[in-house]
Amino acid sequence: MISWPKEKLDKICRPKQWPTIPTSVMVKDGYPVYGANGKIGFYTEYTHERPTLLITCRGATCGTLNISEPFSYVTGNAMALDELDEDRVDQKFLFYALNQRGLNDVITGSAQPQITRQSLSSVEIPLPPLEEQRRIAAILDKADAIRRKRQESIRLTEEFLRSTFLEMFGDPVTNPKGWGIEKLGNVISSIDSGWSANGTDRSKKPDEWAVLKISAVTSGRFISSEYKALDEEIPSGRKIIVPKRGDLLFSRANTRELVAATCLVENDQDKLFIPDKLWRVIPKQDLCTSEYLRYLLAHNKFREQITKKATGTSGSMLNVSMEKVREEPAPIPPISLQNKFAQILWKCFDSRNRIEHSNMNSIDLFNSLTHRAFRGEL
Repeated sequence: MISWPKEKLDKICRPKQWPTIPTSVMVKDGYPVYGANGKIGFYTEYTHERPTLLITCRGATCGTLNISEPFSYVTGNAMALDELDEDRVDQKFLFYALNQRGLNDVITGSAQPQITRQSLSSVEIPLPPLEEQRRIAAILDKADAIRRKRQESIRLTEEFLRSTFLEMFGDPVTNPKGWGIEKLGNVISSIDSGWSANGTDRSKKPDEWAVLKISAVTSGRFISSEYKALDEEIPSGRKIIVPKRGDLLFSRANTRELVAATCLVENDQDKLFIPDKLWRVIPKQDLCTSEYLRYLLAHNKFREQITKKATGTSGSMLNVSMEKVREEPAPIPPISLQNKFAQILWKCFDSRNRIEHSNMNSIDLFNSLTHRAFRGEL
């Protein structure tokens, strides 16, 4: 392992917080504005003519790194590393060096995490020769580009399926294709409610049961790791619904933004069951598919029609009744067309799973290269 000299961060740049501007003065077009979470809007002025390394210095994402675009306004929620000594330090190398180091040890405050210029004064980074910095940054850039490309492919899967749904079936609220309208109850065979057991936020043992959280569904994709492990045996007589591949799950209780969220289960589950705040919706196979229902119920305007009927005295937890879901009118296209959409969906899901597997490999590669780079082993 090569031992490079180290230098204090404030000796190679001048960390600075610029004035924060209210969102009310931002404009539709102009110079990009960077806040705590990267680009947040546009403004008529800029603080930085050149790309600048930024450190989120307030809030839950404290310590996150971004590099601004040219001609950007940087708010006080991000610490700008101004006046970087480019004769000694490559900016991209510094970005990777700080990412690899992490900044958790310089975050202060519990109620409102923050990073100050004073706390950054203790940060040291390794400084190999400038050409070596650029070589390392170029290698990590290539590895990072592979990782980002695969992550983007994963993200685009959902967008592709939404656009395919609209292309095949049209807007389910305006129904431009003139499909027949049926109450959902006429095309649904059953809506099964689960059981909410008391559990603990911990990893379950292979022979233990666990109850799913609502968060297993609310992202729109089934997350099997969102559960609470049971500390005791399931009482006899309790109805247990274990999700299987192709099951449509529905969140009947949540905040207004998350109530009526749906997802499709992609793989058979073992010793996991749904709580009473989640439903398993089973359509009549000759009239409707789970795949069609998933994207019908996820369509913003159609979902809004259902959430408007949610009851509850507080916006923090609303509830949708089975009766109101069954009474909701919806366009029902021919089952042959729905089946065609289902075939497209599962091919996309399988492709996404392969990309995710490759993405895990690319993340491992990037992490390995980063580790080796800062040990001087590249």
